[in-house]
Amino acid sequence: MGSLRSQRARGTRSLSLCLLLLLVVFFLSCARGADESEVPDVDEHTLDAADAVYEELIELPPMPLEPRFALSVERARPGEPVVVAYSDDFTRFEGNLYATLLNAQGVRLTRAVFFDLSAGESETGTYEIPVKAAILAVPNTAAFGERIIRIQYGDEVIQELPFTIESRTFNSQTIHLNPVNTEIRTAPNPERTAQADQLWVILTRTGTEIYDPGPFLLPLGSTRRTSHFGDRRVYQYEGGGTDTTIHAGIDFGVPTGTPITASGSGRVVLSQNRVVTGYTVVLEHMPGVYSLYYHMDSIAVSTGDIVERGNFLGESGNTGLSTGPHLHWEFRVSAEIADPDAFLLHPILDKEEIINKLFTEIEIITDEGGD
Repeated sequence: MGSLRSQRARGTRSLSLCLLLLLVVFFLSCARGADESEVPDVDEHTLDAADAVYEELIELPPMPLEPRFALSVERARPGEPVVVAYSDDFTRFEGNLYATLLNAQGVRLTRAVFFDLSAGESETGTYEIPVKAAILAVPNTAAFGERIIRIQYGDEVIQELPFTIESRTFNSQTIHLNPVNTEIRTAPNPERTAQADQLWVILTRTGTEIYDPGPFLLPLGSTRRTSHFGDRRVYQYEGGGTDTTIHAGIDFGVPTGTPITASGSGRVVLSQNRVVTGYTVVLEHMPGVYSLYYHMDSIAVSTGDIVERGNFLGESGNTGLSTGPHLHWEFRVSAEIADPDAFLLHPILDKEEIINKLFTEIEIITDEGGD
């Protein structure tokens, strides 16, 4: 297995010291490996100077790693995820580093915390490079145009990376609510409020484990969709009145009792019967990335369980605020709603791709083929 090491910038002084060190090694090897008659005639002054160079070289502190920055994609549509990668020695940072997507006026649209992505396996070998990553999702309401992703530590701006938000249109949908669903949505309910607060705390948390980098799977066999990501909804209340909202995921119109499976490996961070979303399961897949399954008829997992992709989570249903049997499937990235379809095509967190983007010049050192 090979080892990938990043090229480090070296000054003229270090280069000279290295050359002198090679001379020292040459002289010493000649002196130790040859008969006395074959030892080169080197005066004591030269040997003393070489020894001094060697001592100075080994006492030099390691050269700092050159900071590098990369994006998994340089352009994306509203709802699509973006990985921000940053390589440095990170020794001066004691708190969180953030990646922030700014609008045209420099106002924050969304923000994600960096997490460690410093070692792992690749197709070409192992690597031990200090790298951090943050995963953003372009807000579904973001206007298109040239934007900035800023890497920052507190108020300090470390780097600004150009980024383009592409245009996207969404469907419109009007939903008529019966008296029960109207009450669920409009009547004051402390339990509903407490559950919303609880879920928000979970979705804004950035963990450290990478259970599944993707790509992910559909949670059921049916492809019949009754609502789509980003639908601009109008709720028509029983007895008059309307409200508007944005649909956060994809609805699959399936009969009650349809098996629901995990879209990817992860940890169950919520398994609960909720006022609005009915029987609900939430999985954590990687730092800040969650999949959610709503309106189920039954749940087969508990909070804290570790599941593998394709594991049985429960059965679809018609619980909570629901107008018919279906599964609502949703993704969140640093609490921002994200398009589930964007998680099906390729890995969201591709370590190999991140390393290649960060380090365009890679030294490959193999352990095979040499004497």
